Order: sequence, then structure tokens, then C-alpha cells
Amino acid sequence: MVEKPNKYEILLLTHGGWGLTLKEKLTMIIGEIHGVSEIALEPSDTTETFLQKVKERITKMPDNSLILTDIAGGTTSNIALTFSKDYQINILSGLNSMMLMEAVMRQNKPFTKESVAQIREAALLSCQHLQLPEIKN
Repeated sequence: MVEKPNKYEILLLTHGGWGLTLKEKLTMIIGEIHGVSEIALEPSDTTETFLQKVKERITKMPDNSLILTDIAGGTTSNIALTFSKDYQINILSGLNSMMLMEAVMRQNKPFTKESVAQIREAALLSCQHLQLPEIKN
């Protein structure tokens, strides 16, 4: 049986296209991923050409879909924000593996402010300072 793509989409906006690599590598952990695409900001892109690429994609996304960007305040995030006035989308920046994994696991329901906050929290909690305990003599 072939799995149907999820209803709500996730669009990755990253510098240089590392989001698609992240998606591909996450399949090792969670299996096949549907409904996730990327538009990479390349050095050859102007702000206007990147904006047009993103607009083409956003106009085809269902309402309550999600955009994950790599850097808050960066071009990818700023471009995403320009569309938030005209399209019913949610945007979360600081893309990491846990953020994407959590978003994929939730994409069978509309992305809301509450679910985006929960995705953000999961991403923050996954960032840990790991160290072995000190051995006292």
C-alpha cells in the first residue's frame, strides 16, 4: 500500500539547500517523509528571484501549512514574513533536526500557533549540553 502525502505542507527555506539534506537524513530515523519541500537560497539568487520562487510555491500550499527557515532575521525568514500578511501560513525559524521531525509528525493536522509553539519547544529541548559526570575521589 502506498502512503498518501499529508494534507498540510512544510516548506523549508534555507541558505544553500541544506534543508533538503536534513530531510533526506531524517528518513533514517522516521522513515519516508511526504509533504516537505525546499526552496534553497543560492548565491546566484537576487532577493527578487528568491521572492518569486517562494511566492510560486506558497500560492499552491494549503492554508495552515508551515514554513521552516534557517536563520531568524536572515533573507529566508524575511522573505517568508512578507507572505504572512496575505497567506494563512505559520513560520518558525532556527531549523534543526528535532524541529523538522516534530513538524513532520504533526502535519496531519493544521499548523496553528499552539502546535508551532510545541514544535519550537521540542526543538529547544533537543539542544542539550552533554557531558559525562565528574568522578570525585
